[in-house]
Amino acid sequence: TDLCAGETYETSVILEANPPNGDSCQADDEYTVEPQADCATIVEITCTDSEGNDCANTPEPETPEDCLEPFTYCYIVTNVGSTCMDITSFVRDRNGGTADLIPLLNGVIEICPDDDPIEVCEEPELTDLCAGETYETSVILEANPPNG
Repeated sequence: TDLCAGETYETSVILEANPPNGDSCQADDEYTVEPQADCATIVEITCTDSEGNDCANTPEPETPEDCLEPFTYCYIVTNVGSTCMDITSFVRDRNGGTADLIPLLNGVIEICPDDDPIEVCEEPELTDLCAGETYETSVILEANPPNG
């Protein structure tokens, strides 16, 4: 279900029962979801190593001295909807450690459909390639139409 499509979704149920000794009965209920239409602000996550390679393609360390590699995470925010949006929350989670990314926006909180994408990058973070760990990064961006 695309909640950004601006469609109304309705679910309903009708129950009819006929007890053995009594009158039949009927019950019904309906649930309606009317999501906001212009919620099409998207975030792309990129990660590069010190050589500019995608982090997923960083070569295996050849020596123990090569285990620590600086990874740079960047976030590209694009509004593909039809309404300007004010960014109200922008939080990164990496393996349970969170960071507020709003300060990296340098005061830019509104993004409109015709605007260039906004790219923000965190400072490089040393990652131990020999530790055998998996690093998961996710971002939650919340945005609302101005005055709404």
